[in-house]
Amino acid sequence: MKKINKILVPTDFSVNSVIAYQHAQQIAESFGAQIDLIHVIPTLKYFNDSISQLGAPISMDSDIYPKIQEQTSEKLTEQMQMNIAEEYRGELLRPIHRRASSKICEVANEGEYDLIIMASKGGHGTPLLRGSTTEKIIRHSQVPVFTVDDSLGIEGLGRILVPTDGSDISFSALPIALSLAEIYDAELTLFHAIELYGSPMQDVIGSPQQSDESNIYTALIDSLESYLADNDEVSINRHKDDFEDQLVISHGASNRSVHLKTVIDKGVSAHLAIEDYASENADMVVMTTHGHSGLAHFFLGSTTEKVSQHLSIPVLTVKPEKQKLNVREEV
Repeated sequence: MKKINKILVPTDFSVNSVIAYQHAQQIAESFGAQIDLIHVIPTLKYFNDSISQLGAPISMDSDIYPKIQEQTSEKLTEQMQMNIAEEYRGELLRPIHRRASSKICEVANEGEYDLIIMASKGGHGTPLLRGSTTEKIIRHSQVPVFTVDDSLGIEGLGRILVPTDGSDISFSALPIALSLAEIYDAELTLFHAIELYGSPMQDVIGSPQQSDESNIYTALIDSLESYLADNDEVSINRHKDDFEDQLVISHGASNRSVHLKTVIDKGVSAHLAIEDYASENADMVVMTTHGHSGLAHFFLGSTTEKVSQHLSIPVLTVKPEKQKLNVREEV
């Protein structure tokens, strides 16, 4: 299980930001978490240089930025008071930076946040758009990123899809997926895609009496059981029938079960298979930014970014701990 104590919500003050506030409030209520709002004020270097060339007696630092910061503080305060219950209200952040994505990642990483929640699309004409700021944050943030869309409210997240290639790295998304399953009273689906050019699990040695899908399912659940072996809070209860199991969450003396379905599907590519299945059978996708052995075969740079870009349902991305990766991080 993933404990969430601090939530960072980037905002551009558009109507699309409201759904991010709603999900932040829902999660904060379950964990008693603090919600901080952040709006990055652009540096406006070009405007500053233009004013200097004109010789106008106006200073960005002493005249323009203080006014912008004051206006931003007023807007952040209004948004916080309108959308977040008093007991969960945290800080209002209004840093100045030339790149919103870089500053949001920096604040999230250094501020020890547990989750970033942001609208997948910003307001018209703003830089907070999926494919730009959002995609850069997904790629570089060490903190899980939950991108939400206004097409689905908090009451509609009953089916959570967790793509996996069977590696421990891909299972890194499971703890927070389980936390969300508890919050939204949702069921989980493990999804494995067999691509045209192969799958990391196609060579598993299984029973010749079983189908390839059944053998891959057995290998996936074996890997998941191994991944959970050292977890005192979560265990798997294997069902007598394939593809239908339960994850048992222990809270002291009480237990709660979350239904776990496993789906093995074939597709031209992993991201298309995930998108096709999720668009009809999921309300939310939770997935890691890296896959098998830390390589880009299944995730980073292709699948996760394409899924987060093209799906209209909420997507939460999780970057595994650096020591588990075999790839050098790009800055």
